[in-house]
Amino acid sequence: MKKQKVVILDNEQQNNHDLDAIHELQDGLSKVDQFPVYTPDLQWFENMVITEKENNRKKLRKELSLFLIIALFILSGIIVSFYQLPFVFLFIQIITPIFIVFYTITGLRKKVKINE
Repeated sequence: MKKQKVVILDNEQQNNHDLDAIHELQDGLSKVDQFPVYTPDLQWFENMVITEKENNRKKLRKELSLFLIIALFILSGIIVSFYQLPFVFLFIQIITPIFIVFYTITGLRKKVKINE
C-alpha cells in the first residue's frame, strides 16, 4: 500500500477548497441536466409487447410441433417393436428405467462435487 502524504490546510483554505468542490459539482450536474432525454410514446411500448407475444407464440408452436413429431416417432417405434419383436420391446422397457436412474445419479454426483 502506498503511503500518501496528508496536507493539513488551515480553516480558510479548507473552506475555499470545499466551496470550489461544491461549485464544480454543481457545474457538472447542470451539464448533465442539459442532455436531452427521449422517452418513447405509449404506442411504441404497445407495439413492442405485441411483437414479443407473436414471437413467443411462434416459438411455442415450433417447440410443440417438434415435441409431437418426436413423440409420434417414439410411440410408433415402440408399438411396432411390441407387435413385431416382443423381445426388443421388453428389452427397451427394462433398459429405459435403468438408464434414467443411472443418468440421474451421475448428474446429482456432479452437482455435489461442484458444490463442495
